[in-house]
Amino acid sequence: MRSAEFDVVVIGSGAAGLRAAISAAEAGRSVCVVSKGAPGKSTCTGFSAGVMAGSAGESQRDSHRERTLTAGRGLNAGRLVGILVDEAPLRFHELLQWGIHADLTDGYLYAKGRPPVLGEEIVHCLLKRNVALGTHFWGRLLVADILPGSDGVGVGAFEKPSGQRVALAARAVVVATGGASALYLRTDNPRAILGDGYRLALEAGAVLQDMEFVQFYPLCLFEPGSTPLVIPPRLADRGRLINDDGEEILEKYGIAERPAAERARDLLSRALFKEVYRDRRNVGLDLRRLSEDDWRVDPFAAALRSLLCKRYGAEKRPLRVAPAAHHTMGGARTDAVGATSVPGLFAAGEAAGGLHGANRMGGNALSEALVFGARAGRAAAEWAGRSQVGDSPRLLKALAEAARRWTNGASVDAGLKERLQKIMWEEGGIMRSAQGLARALAAVQEIQQEASRPSSELSGRELIGLVELRSAAGVAGTILEAASRRQESRGAHFREDFPDQDDAQWQGHLQVRLVSGGGKTWQFEPLTHAARPIESGADDPGSGRRQWWLPPPR
Repeated sequence: MRSAEFDVVVIGSGAAGLRAAISAAEAGRSVCVVSKGAPGKSTCTGFSAGVMAGSAGESQRDSHRERTLTAGRGLNAGRLVGILVDEAPLRFHELLQWGIHADLTDGYLYAKGRPPVLGEEIVHCLLKRNVALGTHFWGRLLVADILPGSDGVGVGAFEKPSGQRVALAARAVVVATGGASALYLRTDNPRAILGDGYRLALEAGAVLQDMEFVQFYPLCLFEPGSTPLVIPPRLADRGRLINDDGEEILEKYGIAERPAAERARDLLSRALFKEVYRDRRNVGLDLRRLSEDDWRVDPFAAALRSLLCKRYGAEKRPLRVAPAAHHTMGGARTDAVGATSVPGLFAAGEAAGGLHGANRMGGNALSEALVFGARAGRAAAEWAGRSQVGDSPRLLKALAEAARRWTNGASVDAGLKERLQKIMWEEGGIMRSAQGLARALAAVQEIQQEASRPSSELSGRELIGLVELRSAAGVAGTILEAASRRQESRGAHFREDFPDQDDAQWQGHLQVRLVSGGGKTWQFEPLTHAARPIESGADDPGSGRRQWWLPPPR
């Protein structure tokens, strides 16, 4: 088993993780960034459009705040929204000082990477800054365990593809692993984004919240053989969105907010899911009559013009579009500096929940990653500075013991992951119901049982596959359970059997934690208490005014 010690370990090398590492390194701490792939590769940041929402001036800050709250459908953590709005412009100017290639337009920062992976320029900029600060990187590590204790925080992992065990001892850990969109059959995220951080945080003792809220981007390319490329929302508004019968989709479904794919992603995703998957109609985005000014509506649209026209023929015919899983609003419950209820454990970016409420405004994901990555990194560095040097040999021994639960299992069928993704897409995605969610939960539990059968000791690719599948199935089950419990429709969570938003019963957060024995206990926290931060290091995040209960079924 290989081992190492650092003041701060950051799990994830997207924008949130890299920005957290910068803050911790600037504070003089030894920092290691670990990632499933090569550092900075196969991250949502790198795959993104590179659009960062912000503001220029007081009036734009007010607008940014209001649009964020409107998208969140009454569940945003207000204090976090205020921090995002106030600090995003600071983080943008910081990137510009560090040499990022980007355009700052009307308060938004548009990264100028290679189309369509425009966001890779953000990764390059943050990686360069980390290298200058002496940050350590350890790529191709699949993290399996986080063990907090009085001796520090241990991180247990397996090297890919060998399966060799790795144990890291740290004084503080930042979870910045992204979301869980790759649990769905159709997604614009990298296929490795399976919700690892949610399981890691939950098993370490943290509280998760809002896990039922999974966002789908409505206007992704749906051409045969193509990947689900994100169509720029402001560009789409200049075209016509029509079905096979010539019906205007926005008019048919009464979607008035503009840009629709930025400010009404939930409504438009449901409309297109119904058209394409329920009614079996093609939906096309007709961009043939766009003017030069239309194609230059923002830098994102301008950057994709050549790709859309030359490769996909946007100037000659409508482009087929359909939704794809895009972002997870839920995650570890944190305070304003990313601290969870577990001493020494922090979370940032898509791994944390609360900022976006029930739905995310377009452009806020990368802004969140930068703002709260910086805050979590500073807080982790401060925690590490206050912590005493622990008994590292004892911590490393505990990690070695924890690893045994993964190495003894059955070799899993490669088709099980696709089966899981298909179940989540069909029953746990855009349109949900009690019956469908029950079917999905039963199927996920079967997959979990199949992946937990005792067998001979595994190694190499078989071991990596088993760890990934068990973890993914566990996170999928948590999402489905949360969706089953919330008996209303709000934002990205739509229940066909409870189609209305019900503030009287459900304006608040569903939260889950593990109890002794590994079982889950659920809490509903009404909005009146939702903005109160967790006290970092509290023994029981459910103590005080919180009670672990759910409204009675109706």
